[in-house]
Amino acid sequence: MSAAAVVHVVVSGLATGSIYALMALALVIIYNATRTLNFAQGEMLMVSTFVAWAAQRAWQLPLPVMLLVAVAAGAAVALVFERAIIRRSIAATHWDVLIITVGLSLILRSAAGLVWTHEDFAFPSFFGNRPMVVGPVKLAPVSLGIIGGSLLLMLGLYALFTHTRLGRAMRAVAQNQRAARLMGISVERMYSLSWVLAGVVGAIAGVLVAPVTFLSTKMGLVVINGFTAAVIGGFGSMPGAVAGGMLLGVIENLAPLYLPSGIRYSVPFLVLIAILLIRPAGLFGRVEQRKV
Repeated sequence: MSAAAVVHVVVSGLATGSIYALMALALVIIYNATRTLNFAQGEMLMVSTFVAWAAQRAWQLPLPVMLLVAVAAGAAVALVFERAIIRRSIAATHWDVLIITVGLSLILRSAAGLVWTHEDFAFPSFFGNRPMVVGPVKLAPVSLGIIGGSLLLMLGLYALFTHTRLGRAMRAVAQNQRAARLMGISVERMYSLSWVLAGVVGAIAGVLVAPVTFLSTKMGLVVINGFTAAVIGGFGSMPGAVAGGMLLGVIENLAPLYLPSGIRYSVPFLVLIAILLIRPAGLFGRVEQRKV
């Protein structure tokens, strides 16, 4: 295979990895604030994208407005879940909350199927279809758009967490909830904001990936790859979530070139096992020592 073809595959892998990284970031944001895993994140992404698609078809909205509708829907769904269900389960164990989120994911998928059916739908893209030619390499605009949009969102998150009072408050809650409360930070408010922020990140990821994978009730399964990426990078680490997503996307796209095509869907788990055997805490994770 030519070098140009390999570059094309790598760029496609980076685009795929960008979506995995955004999903991993959404999971890590909630985990750092609440120490719980939200396995309904993929279905929240799917519902917010469906709402934006339905609004665009009903009112012929321009694409930027459709994106805002998706963001608003993602934030609203996340806030309702956190306030109505998760906060009322505050006395439950983390495992109980995990099972609750799994149940929420099944409910959302079934509800979306009743409203919009389980068929695949074409989703409008922000980017053109004409390939960009760079020397001997042809690059798909949608891949470059996904990479660029994801990087901008990641930079925005970095700025939020490092250069704003809100971000510092969320980081304080992630490090030590009791100390944060003594400093006057509302832990409950940070819980809600972490869910809303994760919902917004998921909504943007859904709008970016839907033109490639088609819009369907099955697109929420991307949460599995997002979780795998987060574990590879070191669960709880935001840089690790980005690195794990990118690495996973590139390897997943390169694997069929050198391995039997049927092994592609096993690649994420093979990579996960290999990395955890070498670094049990993940690429950027740290092993926590506790006194017994």
